[in-house]
Amino acid sequence: METLTDTLIERMDKLAQQADNAPREWGSPHLSTTPTSIAIQELAKEIEALQSAVGEIALEVQKLSAQD
Repeated sequence: METLTDTLIERMDKLAQQADNAPREWGSPHLSTTPTSIAIQELAKEIEALQSAVGEIALEVQKLSAQD
């Protein structure tokens, strides 16, 4: 049986892999030829996803600390 820690680590690894494997094509905020306005929109989406992930982790940590 997996522990909650293992599950959180796996979820973060999955998010990191998705970011690393994102195609570097036109419209990617990591490509220098992408127009600034589009890059900003895409980076905002990435930030929202990260905020959501951090929020989930914070809730799980809070639940764990309440159990002790």
